[in-house]
Amino acid sequence: MSRHDVYRRLLQHGALLFCSLWSGLAWADEVHLQNGDRLTGTIVKMEERVLTLQTDYGGEIKLDWGKVERLTSTSPLKILVPGASHDVLRDFLYGAQDLQEARELGPEGPVPLTDITAINLEPLRVTGTITVGGNSTSGNSSTKAFNSAARMTIQAYRQRLLLEGKYNYGQAGDQVTARNSLASLKHNYFVSKQIFIETFGMLEKDTLQNLQLRSTIGSGLGYQFYETARTTLALSVGLAHVNEHFTNSPNTQTPSARWSVRWEHALWPDRVKVFHRHEAFYDLNAGNAFRVNADQGVRITVYKNLFFNVEYDLRLNTQPAPGRKTTDEAVIFGVGYEFR
Repeated sequence: MSRHDVYRRLLQHGALLFCSLWSGLAWADEVHLQNGDRLTGTIVKMEERVLTLQTDYGGEIKLDWGKVERLTSTSPLKILVPGASHDVLRDFLYGAQDLQEARELGPEGPVPLTDITAINLEPLRVTGTITVGGNSTSGNSSTKAFNSAARMTIQAYRQRLLLEGKYNYGQAGDQVTARNSLASLKHNYFVSKQIFIETFGMLEKDTLQNLQLRSTIGSGLGYQFYETARTTLALSVGLAHVNEHFTNSPNTQTPSARWSVRWEHALWPDRVKVFHRHEAFYDLNAGNAFRVNADQGVRITVYKNLFFNVEYDLRLNTQPAPGRKTTDEAVIFGVGYEFR
């Protein structure tokens, strides 16, 4: 064999070896599901028990983390795992030797997938909605109505901050039929995956109820039953201090027992969502009043982040100001924007 033939064969083998190595490096991440399916793509993140996989055949795919049996990645990922006193952020490489385990790039060895609380978690995550609605008529009747609501959730590791603001106004002729507003702030600190400590504050005003200002502060414990791509359900209970200022009756201050429920469920993912939120208080003196603020409805996505909102709001106070009714109800139609 001539020297030329030797060089030619070496070049051929080198090219084959380079192609093999390149194809190996170009392998996509793999996700194996419990039902036997195998998906390939690029692992983007996992948060709130939802794994996001970017693919070239179906775009962005979201998977229930509880359905993942094993996975492998071609590059290190930022993994959040429980520590002795708080979650620890580390670099891991999945499936380097064994597809059934996640192997840390360090001395601590394999980490089960069930211990992973997040992958490539953003330091700060902000989600929320803004809705507006209203109507105006003139002629034989003259009416005006306007309502707006904004809700925002800010999360970072074990911390969660929930902010809410609402305003409603109505007028028939020259008579004001509704004018009320609410602002609330809740802070949740998760001591485990599902149990959290909650502190909160709330301000309320209502002209038609003769309520100048009701301020509420308190704290308690909460439990996150579900936090998935389709369903969110959380319950909290605790104690609060309520301070009320009315225009036609003495001011009151009272301790109060308090509980709240927050539930959302996607009937059709990314299209139709139903929700129910309520907050209830039982005043331990000042007439032992029982008060509930509740809103429930359906949200229908019409285009990308824009949605149509139908909502029924109920506000109950068994000890209202003199001459006022115990119940206020409102059916609200509006449009909104969801930001992430």
